[in-house]
Amino acid sequence: MKQYAVIHAVAGLFKGYSDTTCEFFPDKGLAKKHLKQIIKTYQGDEMCVSIEQPDVDSLDITLTREYDDYKACVPSDMDHDDWVAENGDDCTVEVFRVIELDMSNRSDSTESCWLTWDQQDTSQAWDYFPLCMSLVARVSSDVMDNKGKYSCHETNMYQLTEFISAVYYRSHAFIDIDDYTMHAFRIPKPKNYDEETTA
Repeated sequence: MKQYAVIHAVAGLFKGYSDTTCEFFPDKGLAKKHLKQIIKTYQGDEMCVSIEQPDVDSLDITLTREYDDYKACVPSDMDHDDWVAENGDDCTVEVFRVIELDMSNRSDSTESCWLTWDQQDTSQAWDYFPLCMSLVARVSSDVMDNKGKYSCHETNMYQLTEFISAVYYRSHAFIDIDDYTMHAFRIPKPKNYDEETTA
């Protein structure tokens, strides 16, 4: 059974990068409808200076309070990416991504699966959907491998502990240790999951 996730994130490490959200939909049509509603909402906002759709499952929206400056500079003096790079403190780039979740192998497990999101690359972090224990083990290993002798720093250990706690007690977990910035979202069980397993 397939589900679809729509990630809403601030690109990279712009202000608000820890506020990434994820909504789940039972079919692709509903996810696409959600994207169309988002486009319509942002088109009415004067701070929205650019809406780009790199592919059918992606949406990049640039917002700024300096919209008059943007309109004066782009495209006459510079292109969009150059303007964003030069005015990074005055703008925000929000990304929306539709991700297909094939959960056909899920029926044998009562443990939750997770969708992982690499905040810096603004993309799905892993090409599989780990169970809780696998998620905790991989993130712990990644953190230790990346940090070496600094991995036991008190702040890093606190971050890792908070992440592990969130995996087992919440539907969203977030870790931010130097160059390792990742969100994880608990994938809900399909609505007919319980019906299929009890029938």
